[in-house]
Amino acid sequence: MLALGLIETKGLVGAIEAADAMLKAANVRLLEKTLATGGLVTITVAGEVSAVQSAVDAAQDSLSRLEGAVCVSCHVIPRPDGELDRILLLQPGQYTIDPDPATAAPKAETAKVEIVELVEIVEEIPAPAAPKGGAKAETSGKAPAPEAQEAYDPEKCKTMSMNKLRQLAKDMKVDLSREQIASSNRQTLMNAIDRAARKEKE
Repeated sequence: MLALGLIETKGLVGAIEAADAMLKAANVRLLEKTLATGGLVTITVAGEVSAVQSAVDAAQDSLSRLEGAVCVSCHVIPRPDGELDRILLLQPGQYTIDPDPATAAPKAETAKVEIVELVEIVEEIPAPAAPKGGAKAETSGKAPAPEAQEAYDPEKCKTMSMNKLRQLAKDMKVDLSREQIASSNRQTLMNAIDRAARKEKE
């Protein structure tokens, strides 16, 4: 991230219009929406300095055409200091790394429990030792496949939030730098993840 763009509006409708205009006008990413008293809403975006400046200008023009919308203030901060992360969300994925494993852990445990139950059912059916072993091998061999497919499912990537999509790209070690991952749009990230998934299959 090379620059921060902030625009403060009076009312939520104007803020949504400003955010939409900024994201459509330039290659920037939406960081956060901050609500203040008196109906003030601040939208924060990040990206290259020129892109952020263009996005903020586009938001101002868009708000001037929207009846009732009020642009209270707007500003571009080039090369913000890292200490600003104490009051602003500078990297979208930095606060979502910890919760993701926590939410993923129960799912993994549930999958393990289901596999164990299936194996126990197979053991209760009278059968020669060889088929039992084969059934266990097939169960243990095929169980990880759905998880892998779920992790790289393009359809789920389309509906996944940008924070989780960027985290998935980092986990899969795509052929993009951390800065490129942070500033890339959804389609670029999905293409990189798809390439990484194909390499793993090979």
